Amino acid sequence: MEHRITRRQALGAAGTAGAAYLTARSALPVALELLAAPTAAAASDVAVTPTMTEGPYWVDEMLRRFDVRGNSASASSSRGALQAGVPLALKINVLDASSGGAINGAHVDIWHANAFGLYSDESGQQSGGGSSASSTAGENFLRGYQVTGVDAGGAASAVDGQVSFKTIWPGWYTGRAIHIHVRVRTYDASGAAATNYTTQIFFSDADNTTVLTGAAPYNTRSPMTDQTTDENDNVLSSSADATNIVPVTGTVAAGFAATFTIGLTGVQTATVAVDKTVTATFESAAASGSGTSRRVVVTVDAGETLTATAKLLRGTTVVGSATGHLTAGVHTLRVAVQPSAAAGAVTVQLTVADADGNRRILTRRLQLPA
Repeated sequence: MEHRITRRQALGAAGTAGAAYLTARSALPVALELLAAPTAAAASDVAVTPTMTEGPYWVDEMLRRFDVRGNSASASSSRGALQAGVPLALKINVLDASSGGAINGAHVDIWHANAFGLYSDESGQQSGGGSSASSTAGENFLRGYQVTGVDAGGAASAVDGQVSFKTIWPGWYTGRAIHIHVRVRTYDASGAAATNYTTQIFFSDADNTTVLTGAAPYNTRSPMTDQTTDENDNVLSSSADATNIVPVTGTVAAGFAATFTIGLTGVQTATVAVDKTVTATFESAAASGSGTSRRVVVTVDAGETLTATAKLLRGTTVVGSATGHLTAGVHTLRVAVQPSAAAGAVTVQLTVADADGNRRILTRRLQLPA
């Protein structure tokens, strides 16, 4: 599909993009190998991408996956159900705007609305145009992350500074132009977030209209097209048009492809001892009990002698932990839940380490009982 530059985009291209705001606003205790890759482009070719709000629908599902179209096996509602919509193959490049070099080891999350303008795992949200505000709690469609230079995604092998996702064209909801949210995080040697950057991807009004009027289920909504365009969206400033509105190729029938390049400055990287050959499988996690006697049983299949630590996390708050020394075979770790921890979703983070200090970090989501 041809991408036509509007008057607003031309003005935005002439302006200066704002500097990306990098902050350790939240700390997710995950450590990965962060190494600067060879230069991918000349410094003058990479513009700094403006930061944009994460919005009200961010949920840290910790789903490391390429295909985000459906609910995962870990979803507590409608497991495996796929979202209908026009296919979208999305590539995201993460580059150092100063040097033009690819940034490897960065976690890149995306999340966006389905064809009816609804986000997953939300009990109440803005909607409109033939869809009503309804609960999608327990579902996790159209959410996920990949790691630059590590996860191959849709490519034959990992690409420096790049991640890719298999998703669908987002639908619209009242008050916003069609968009995809993006978060980029890097981590220091302690596992704390060193970079925590958010922005949003947009498409041209013409491209959005082509999809919304050309395919089900988008064209079953009334009104059919998005009432908020790029021109009057309150998040997309004119200075961001040149960097955040992406061209696409393809057709409604065959699906579309788009590439979004993020230029960042001041990104902190570190090298952490992580060995992908550490052999362990996170078999299961199950909660039981009530009140002050709640616990979570974590089952681990160790392929070698390891130290395993299981933590129950709400954001950065630990509400239970246990450590065990494992020989090869299947083992269980029993994690007592702190009495003050409220019922609801937690992330079970399992860290396994060998005698040389190499680590793997695996996660699951579950619901704590009252």
